[in-house]
Amino acid sequence: MASRPLGWGLAVMTVLRARRRTGGSAVWLGGVVLLLGLSGCGGALETYRSAVGINKNDPDPANAPFQGNLDKAETGSYPNLASVPAPPEIATTVAERQQLTASLTGTRSSVEANGGTPTPGPVPPPPAIPPGLQAPETSTSAQPTPLPSTPLPPSRPTSEPPPPLPQNTVMQTPTLNNPPNFGASRPAPAQEPPSAMPRPGSFQPSPTTLASGDPTPAPPMASLPPAKPSPEVAALPPPKLPPVPVTVASFDIAPGSTALPADARPHLADVVKQYQQQPRIVRVVSYTAPTTGGAEQLNAFRGALDRAQIIASELIDAGIPKDKVQTEASPSGANTPPGRVEIQLMQ
Repeated sequence: MASRPLGWGLAVMTVLRARRRTGGSAVWLGGVVLLLGLSGCGGALETYRSAVGINKNDPDPANAPFQGNLDKAETGSYPNLASVPAPPEIATTVAERQQLTASLTGTRSSVEANGGTPTPGPVPPPPAIPPGLQAPETSTSAQPTPLPSTPLPPSRPTSEPPPPLPQNTVMQTPTLNNPPNFGASRPAPAQEPPSAMPRPGSFQPSPTTLASGDPTPAPPMASLPPAKPSPEVAALPPPKLPPVPVTVASFDIAPGSTALPADARPHLADVVKQYQQQPRIVRVVSYTAPTTGGAEQLNAFRGALDRAQIIASELIDAGIPKDKVQTEASPSGANTPPGRVEIQLMQ
């Protein structure tokens, strides 16, 4: 009866579909009775699958693989968890731990007594060899290998020295008579001393001979015509060169001072006049002595920028726009002592 809800739903769906198609009450009532009977059994699902043709691709139970296992699983019951054996206990007992401790203690005592070498225990017997791995037994009734028929020379005793070998050879060098048509050997003639090689005299070739050695003059040096730019490049304006600073005024301000020197105002008026004639960038450079250490160097440059800012404020008040005035701090050199302030116009 567990499949009743599913079978009942399939039955209702089939009856409603048949009613919409036929429209007859008798057919609808007969379908209800038939489906109600089918819904009470467990084969409602299979009946529906057969009615709509879904089971046409099902495998044949006669030759389907693992069909016996599936049938056995359907008819069998679920395993009972109470029949599963308990897991094995891996933990050792107190007696086993005591026995292991005693064995390790005895082994350590024997090692210490033998100076670090453990006492060898009893050697277990070798394991039995399986019958399939044993070597075949040799028959004792086999005939021995016959000895060679040729007698071997008697062996020399090890205490007897080897026989002495002959000291001189018995071979003689053959003598050859003079062959015919050959006379007796004659001594070589005496050689005279070699004569001295004369030294070559000095030779000075004539200018004509020297000129004839290189009759062709050297080719002239290759000269390329000047490069002619294209009309597009020639129509472009000439490139602008980077501005060059020109120092127009310089004076000294003591480090730590915030007042403008008395002789600085005429120089500032001259700078303002030059700017009004040709507006450009005005740069104020203040020099400071180089120091060691990051904090000291930072403080020295900060003081130099403060001195440059004093001059920049005076120039801005005199009429030069603020965006045209630049301040800069730089380490002093041979021609620029610490405290020197220069005003530069960018050409």
